[in-house]
Amino acid sequence: MRIIVLLSVVILLCGTLHAADSSSGNSFNVSVPSAYMDDPRRGEWQQPQKVLEYLRLKEGETVADVGAGTGYFSMLFAKKVGKSGIVYALDVDEGMVKLIEQRAKKENVTNLKAGLAPFDTPGLPPAIADLVFICDTYLFFENRGEYLLHVRDSLKSGGRLAIISFNYRAEIPGAPPRHKMVAREQTISEVQQAGFSLEADFRFLPYQDFLVFTKH
Repeated sequence: MRIIVLLSVVILLCGTLHAADSSSGNSFNVSVPSAYMDDPRRGEWQQPQKVLEYLRLKEGETVADVGAGTGYFSMLFAKKVGKSGIVYALDVDEGMVKLIEQRAKKENVTNLKAGLAPFDTPGLPPAIADLVFICDTYLFFENRGEYLLHVRDSLKSGGRLAIISFNYRAEIPGAPPRHKMVAREQTISEVQQAGFSLEADFRFLPYQDFLVFTKH
């Protein structure tokens, strides 16, 4: 049974993975069926409600979900921040953006805005977000240092950046190969160099690192 559950991870990632230029050695280009992203078994290892709890979101806040995929986390964020808050669900895949829009309409979620993001920046206005959330797309960003500076610009003073990434414990179908992963220590170093301080390093996810940073 455990094998069957883990097989769902084959293409079940936190969001649409960013395709990179093949010359970078970091290319990833795949169409991920939305049914797998929202497979109920995902909750067994993703623990979305616990992630939400540890993010400590408040009503009225603005969240940017970068690499939102089907809106798996975006919809949870929208409910958490309430009608006085707003969630930007951003993805590089136009199909996913349309899917999120349809899902928000169907579920009558009015405080969510889906948008197509370029590959080199979140595409957000300056100082708009209280939290930028990146789930399993960090290693596919080109020029991560530059990308992080754009993320920093999009955050309000004291705003936070949360990054969830598959780690070396994730020797399971669907996780990136070890040589493609970004080590926890490297992620922390890169984000700190971009003008952030490490706020929290949560260890409860079985296959992922969960890091939260604060903008200087």
